[in-house]
Amino acid sequence: MDTIIDISSVLISTPRLTLRPFRPEDLEDFFAYASVPGVGEMAGWPHHETIQDTESILNTFISEKSVLAICIDGRAVGSLGLHSSWANETAEYSHLIIKEIGYVLSKEHWGQGIMPEAVGAVVEYGFNALGIEAFTCSHSPDNKRSQRVIEKSGFSFVRQSKHFSQQLQTSRDTKQYILLRSENPVNLLARYYSASDEELRLEGNHGQVEFLTTMRYIERYLAPGAQVLEIGAGTGRYSRAIADLGYSVQAVELFQSNINSFKEKIKDGQDIALSQANAIDLGIFSDNSFDITLLLGPLYHLFTEEDKHKALSEALRVTKQGGIVFAAYCISDASIVLSGFQRKAFDIAEYIARGKIDPLSFNTVSLPHEDAFELIRKEGIDRLMSKYRVQRLHYIATDLFANYMRDAIDAMGEDEFALYMSYHFSACERQDMVGITHHSLDVFKKE
Repeated sequence: MDTIIDISSVLISTPRLTLRPFRPEDLEDFFAYASVPGVGEMAGWPHHETIQDTESILNTFISEKSVLAICIDGRAVGSLGLHSSWANETAEYSHLIIKEIGYVLSKEHWGQGIMPEAVGAVVEYGFNALGIEAFTCSHSPDNKRSQRVIEKSGFSFVRQSKHFSQQLQTSRDTKQYILLRSENPVNLLARYYSASDEELRLEGNHGQVEFLTTMRYIERYLAPGAQVLEIGAGTGRYSRAIADLGYSVQAVELFQSNINSFKEKIKDGQDIALSQANAIDLGIFSDNSFDITLLLGPLYHLFTEEDKHKALSEALRVTKQGGIVFAAYCISDASIVLSGFQRKAFDIAEYIARGKIDPLSFNTVSLPHEDAFELIRKEGIDRLMSKYRVQRLHYIATDLFANYMRDAIDAMGEDEFALYMSYHFSACERQDMVGITHHSLDVFKKE
């Protein structure tokens, strides 16, 4: 059945994107991508010839309250609409609340996994917050990019039919897909990792800051013959770097898309054993098995104290007495300052109104049905760790200022970047500075 979905109060954040209602001030950004030949045509409408064309469509988006702007760093780079679905006319699906997803993205962002990330976030929000029971999606047979987005997002092919485009005044074949809430195959986090390239995040000078800092401290504790476990290994960037140093690495990862990518990247001579497992249940490993245990990603995505303690307890259980555990976190203040106040990726006042940010302390609340990342402060990490018999060796701001000045760092030549890294290493454990980092690393010894 069709129903009206008012998106005027919807705000969805992902690690890279904000999806929100269009605003009048989006006009120039909208025209910038909608006027490029081939962008609109792939979605079934002609590219905009004049900014007046764009303004007319923008006003329709705002008044009809059914289309979200896809924003990166506060700039609208695409749209995603919830429309009446072809499935409402079929006997099989007509009893369900269904919306058709239609989308378009600026050409400069094609091939970066942006649209699967946006579609996945809207699907999760629609199922969990809007009461939608199924989503449909369509593409023309020659639009392979859209087909990949739809398939990555878990939709199932239903049929091929004819569709008449009023705007293009043509009839064309259309492949139609559906995703039922009862059959939703992956959650928000799985969608994020199937659509994103974590290794790409660690490329460029600014991404190298975090990677080089983490490896610097890992290497400090790599004794000859050390047995290493990486929990939540992703696509294996750290595991492979450690294996290249001549160490044997056991790696576990939850998501199949990451495992597939990891396997493709393993080189001859790298001693890596890869398994699928969850950080909160490492029953495949015995107690006291590893000299070094890396927990460099799972705590980004565990939203309850119970699950965080399960992951930390499991990491400590499998680590030998006197062994070293590395636990990484995402820090909330950096997100508020950079993504909120500076880049306008989300509305601070709106988050306060929704209870996601405390108006006095500015502490944050992450919600698993909306957010892929759990944000925390050092005092929260200290509270978690107070329950364990461990000795903290280091608390490190692994990227410190890097994300605030990424353009400047990426533009540095080799000598200047080396100088910057020398400064960074001198400051990354300073207690007067660590709170501003985006990612932190807690290093402790099991007593």
